[in-house]
Amino acid sequence: MWSRIKAACLHSLTIAWGYILALIGTLMSLIDTIGDTLGDPMLKDEISSAIGDARATGRILLVISIITIMARSLRKGG
Repeated sequence: MWSRIKAACLHSLTIAWGYILALIGTLMSLIDTIGDTLGDPMLKDEISSAIGDARATGRILLVISIITIMARSLRKGG
């Protein structure tokens, strides 16, 4: 299992970190849906009070992850 994960991340912790940021960013962008699914309609308000606008934060994390993955992939040669 670890070898598959390492291969998917091109044996790079930087790319793995980019994937983690992308996952967190996606979850933050979908926080309304997640809150409804979990039965907690106030989840968005709770997160917004802690970190600000959840959707904007999610989009920022997605952009950072894309830049991180692209930069590392280009540096490794594809």
